[in-house]
Amino acid sequence: MSYTRPCSKCGERISLRQMPAGQWVAFDVSTEESHVCGVKNNPDISVKLKGKKKLKQVNDSIDLGYEDNKVKDESKIYDNSSGIHYCIDKAIKEKKRIFIDYYSEYNDESTSREISPIKKYKYKNNNYLQAYCHKRKAERNFLTKSIESATEINKKKTKIKLGKPNTKIIEKMKQENNPYKTNDNTQNYVREYKKDLKETEGSLGSFGGVIIVWLIIGTVLSFLFG
Repeated sequence: MSYTRPCSKCGERISLRQMPAGQWVAFDVSTEESHVCGVKNNPDISVKLKGKKKLKQVNDSIDLGYEDNKVKDESKIYDNSSGIHYCIDKAIKEKKRIFIDYYSEYNDESTSREISPIKKYKYKNNNYLQAYCHKRKAERNFLTKSIESATEINKKKTKIKLGKPNTKIIEKMKQENNPYKTNDNTQNYVREYKKDLKETEGSLGSFGGVIIVWLIIGTVLSFLFG
């Protein structure tokens, strides 16, 4: 299985081919050379002839030149918000897969993967897409605004059944990537200071108590964020 599309980094047309082990590898179009951004390899005529010969054997007919049109139709790419949502909705309706470029704001990472879209839903004022990720072999929930591009694939979606969207995954990722998350030791430290604050307020006058309170608050903030 293979299809062509523009490279999401350099814009050159590439041929994505599925290897026997299942992984996808990018090649320069009409060559056997792996795609490297900034390096353009000249097309190899033997690759073109090999493709045409295979088509003739399968169809037992003369190549009329429709192969390129078929590839372009199967590799329709959308890189704006309305087009991406159209591609997702179409794939859900037709029970097909899509190929997406996705930026994760939680770990600041861009990835490309083949997915089977299941349903779109809203969670805490954000729009998400529940899907089966063929790269991770598991359910994933994608923030739709973080999908940078979507490409149509003429392949049936997975037969694996998914239940309700697993929002616990979203919350877990938020917690794991929260720079202000505190551990148990820090929380115990804060509780001890709160206890000291109450004892100090009871033993000192109002003015002196305020000064001590602010000194202790400054110490706590310095400990947490210093």
